[in-house]
Amino acid sequence: MIIYNLFPLLAGRFTDWSPHLVRAAEMEFDWIFVNPIQRPGRSGSIYSIADYFDFHPRLIDPTTGARPEAQVHAALAAAHDLGLRAMTDLVVNHSAIDSPLTIEHPEWYRFEEGHVAHPSCVEDGGRRVVWRDLGQFDHAHSRDREGLHAYFVRVIEHLLALGFDGFRCDAAYQIPSEVWRRLIAETRQRHPEVCFVAETLGCTPDQTRETARCGFDYVFNSAKYWNFHDHWLMEQYNLIREIVPSIAFPESHDTPRLAAELDGNVDGLKQRYLFAGLFSGGVMAPMGFEFGFRRQPHVVHTTPEEWGTTNIDLSDFIRDRKSVV
Repeated sequence: MIIYNLFPLLAGRFTDWSPHLVRAAEMEFDWIFVNPIQRPGRSGSIYSIADYFDFHPRLIDPTTGARPEAQVHAALAAAHDLGLRAMTDLVVNHSAIDSPLTIEHPEWYRFEEGHVAHPSCVEDGGRRVVWRDLGQFDHAHSRDREGLHAYFVRVIEHLLALGFDGFRCDAAYQIPSEVWRRLIAETRQRHPEVCFVAETLGCTPDQTRETARCGFDYVFNSAKYWNFHDHWLMEQYNLIREIVPSIAFPESHDTPRLAAELDGNVDGLKQRYLFAGLFSGGVMAPMGFEFGFRRQPHVVHTTPEEWGTTNIDLSDFIRDRKSVV
């Protein structure tokens, strides 16, 4: 998989995606990955989803007269016409803390001290990060696990009907293995070609291995963070190499822009992209990487006006190295 991450807040309205899709096809990417396009909660983060069946208002073009669903469908049909398959985030670990679901179905959520619990993770150095704009689903102990499962079956069917061909499963390691096995197996009974990719960054080696065994087609690896010296990346590779292939990236929406880290060193950009592709079964680059953008996409504040110009253009390099990666 050679994936171009079309960051929706940077790409803009669904009707404005066409030039980015054309550019991805010209660089001979074969997939696009689109971060969440659903309506967010009050924090505004695209990963804080308030309504899984509605759309981010900043992505809707009110001038066309077409329903939002039709606008998404047209954009993805254009991608398919260019030879691109499309995946989007499947966020089943949490919703926005102010999602109506917390009122309509409190039994679907984990509670702490009488309130809907927030998901968290432990960063390097042992610091716990808590996302207070999110409410964590309780897939393991919900009193209505069947109802929660059925809801996300509906979400999957909705996204597939829009034209998506696969899913990047956000925070996949935080979901019980049996939940993924069932969702993936049941989806493939109806749609055999659907691709499932697990996001496993920030989890332990054992969590990575357990997640990889759930039926995913790929998992994301941590090659971006390797210093080309320590042994941990080879250890991670050996844990999963016989289970599932992995995808690497030189940068992502969760990391600083590589051009900023390398102060515009073009050879460094090329080297990290080639390493990501050579080390892994797939490679992903976010939009703007090809131009050496330095401003990291933000899940709330990024706008299309941030699209700028630089003196860097790796488009030909990326296209001509497809056979290598």
